[in-house]
Amino acid sequence: MINRSLVVFLALLAGQSAQAAGLGDSLFTEVGKDFGSVPRGPTLIHHFIVKNTTDSQVSISNIRVSCGCVSATAIKNTLQPKEETAIVARMDTTRFNGSKSVTIYVIFDRPRYEEVRLQVQAYGRNDFAVSPESFNFLQVKQGTTAEATVQIRFYGFPNAQITEAKTESNFIKVTTKEIKREGNEVTFQATARVREDIPVGKWFSEVWIKGNSASIGQIRIPLNIEVEAPLTLTPATLSLGEPKMGEAVEKKVIVRGAVPFKIVGLDGLNDQWQVKEIPGDKKEVHVLTVTFKPAKEGEARHKLTIRTDLGAGGSIDLSASAKVVP
Repeated sequence: MINRSLVVFLALLAGQSAQAAGLGDSLFTEVGKDFGSVPRGPTLIHHFIVKNTTDSQVSISNIRVSCGCVSATAIKNTLQPKEETAIVARMDTTRFNGSKSVTIYVIFDRPRYEEVRLQVQAYGRNDFAVSPESFNFLQVKQGTTAEATVQIRFYGFPNAQITEAKTESNFIKVTTKEIKREGNEVTFQATARVREDIPVGKWFSEVWIKGNSASIGQIRIPLNIEVEAPLTLTPATLSLGEPKMGEAVEKKVIVRGAVPFKIVGLDGLNDQWQVKEIPGDKKEVHVLTVTFKPAKEGEARHKLTIRTDLGAGGSIDLSASAKVVP
């Protein structure tokens, strides 16, 4: 009986320990990041996404690292159920040479104490350089294409060739070409091109370059792009202030497109909300004059939909408001 009770007790304890050990790990979409071969100099950045999948509040009380070459911070320390944050890891490649692996310790104190270990690693090298350090597109309008280039220079590899260039996104295509070969130095140009149908938003991806020598390994090049909607409004929302009953007020709205477009219609017009004139020509910037003639007192909120000939994504909503006084 004693032996049986002991077995049951140990089994329960093991089950609780396994459950507790797995809680922290289940909050992360990944717990490791390998930056691959990197030139010494740039700071490597990676976001470890944390999502509160529990029914309780989750709190990050502390973060520490095993090496000063890495820093890590939480964008947000307290998460309600279903909320997300990220642990931002920054690795300084000037502080090591060769292979480096660093542990990030993330301490949770809610719903209970737990330590989760994240791993970042890279191989710092002096035999190649990437300039600039990343593919940076800045802002791109959806519906248009854009390109960004970097140069990859190898030192001490007179027979160097690039055998593969790939990305983590199907919306980006990468091509490479040799531009210089002199002595032991070889320079290539890599070009990343964005597809027209890439979704709106901020994109953080990576390009991986593979050479014909095992000693070169895979080279990681970050890629950053911000894709804007094909249409934008200035102002983004329209405030008409405090008009008096029966008195018309008007304001101008600028509609900008990535390419020349034509306004084909406006939804939401009525006796109170009108647009003086709808431009009939095709151009990148249109100016609309919105007129509001209130019929009753109080808060007035309305939505106008501007339709264009741009096809998918070719409509945009204008939210307008006013406080009508006697």
